[in-house]
Amino acid sequence: MTYDDKAHRHDHQVKVRLDDEDFSELKDYALERKTQHSVLSRDIILAALAFRREHGYLPLLNEKKASA
Repeated sequence: MTYDDKAHRHDHQVKVRLDDEDFSELKDYALERKTQHSVLSRDIILAALAFRREHGYLPLLNEKKASA
């Protein structure tokens, strides 16, 4: 699938991985930080990897749901 609009492509790439409520929250927080939500997504991923390097694990929401 091709996209003529780069912003639309970025929305699609991020949104397909999140439900509507989470995507909306991400966009709102990005707006607060005056950045693009795709850049914020990258920063969040890098922060998660840094946490994993520092603490040796990554607390994942899906793992918490599965163990409950």
